[in-house]
Amino acid sequence: MGLFSGKPDNKPSQSVPSSQEERAPAPLESKTTEVPKTVIGKDTVIKGELTSQNDILIEGRVEGKIRGSHRVVIGETGNVQAHVHARIVSVRGEVHGDCEASNRVEITATGKVFGNISAETIVVAEGATFRGSSRMTKPSQPKPVQAKESTKSPRPSDRPTAS
Repeated sequence: MGLFSGKPDNKPSQSVPSSQEERAPAPLESKTTEVPKTVIGKDTVIKGELTSQNDILIEGRVEGKIRGSHRVVIGETGNVQAHVHARIVSVRGEVHGDCEASNRVEITATGKVFGNISAETIVVAEGATFRGSSRMTKPSQPKPVQAKESTKSPRPSDRPTAS
């Protein structure tokens, strides 16, 4: 039936996309389908300090400091003049400043970094631009638990007996 006419509608119905994947933005990495919770749009300019407990996707311009507790992605239209710090930093756009990650910094083929990089793992794709120095940090390992030596004298039952 037609919506308002009350007459049958002979037109074939068009399917409405029902899956979330057709409406969701492209994932940050090819391995994940998570959508970032903090997105800086390409027409947005931020001057100052940007801090988030969630993943951050920057498609606009940020000047100052960026601190993410997990992952910071500078998208292809992103232009950053800041110190970037997170567990994972992925550069697809342009960064003028240092990138520091507790785990990984990656510069994709479209990425440009003009500054220093510090991380456990550093990946620079073919075609990427990188001008600066890099420092690979050691993985943070938990300290091994050491058995405490007993300072007490042995109990009488633990002493060797003369036979």
